[in-house]
Amino acid sequence: MASSRFFVFSFLLLFASTSAIESSKVSVAVYYESLCPYCSNFIVNYLAKIFDAGLIDIVDLKMIPYGNAKIKPNGTISCQHGPNECLLNTIEACAISVWPELLEFQYAEQTDSLQPPHKYVPWVVVNGQPLYEDYENVQSYICKAYEGEPSKACEELPLITTPEAKANQEHRVSRAKMIMAPVQQADKHDF
Repeated sequence: MASSRFFVFSFLLLFASTSAIESSKVSVAVYYESLCPYCSNFIVNYLAKIFDAGLIDIVDLKMIPYGNAKIKPNGTISCQHGPNECLLNTIEACAISVWPELLEFQYAEQTDSLQPPHKYVPWVVVNGQPLYEDYENVQSYICKAYEGEPSKACEELPLITTPEAKANQEHRVSRAKMIMAPVQQADKHDF
């Protein structure tokens, strides 16, 4: 009898501590496009560092492959970099879920409801706050936002984070307004 109570107590304690760990994680959402060179650069050269440094343990990471795509009046999706990007966005959605087409429309809704609205990709959001052009410092933002015991990976990072820090530099982003107009005339991938 005592051993069953211990098992139940241990299970509840484990569940409670797991919930506490989960609730203290830093939310990171990356809105991107599969064929955007700036998004690829961010994912490979900056986002990967949160895995290498062990920060992924304190992060709730969400990847949203939609970016600057638009839903056309006929209900199909038009992608900024053409039909191959729509196909690759769907494949990436498929890797995330078994219902990729429904998920792609869910990503459209999530992207379109961003506040403030995204202006380009990659668009990185940490705990609900967009990083704007300072997305390359995502590790510092994660460390600054984390409320748990500081990670060793954070010790060497500058914790001064200001999205305006890169205001006078050339931005490595793919802007929606500059590119979507010409794409409207190109072939689209229809779902």
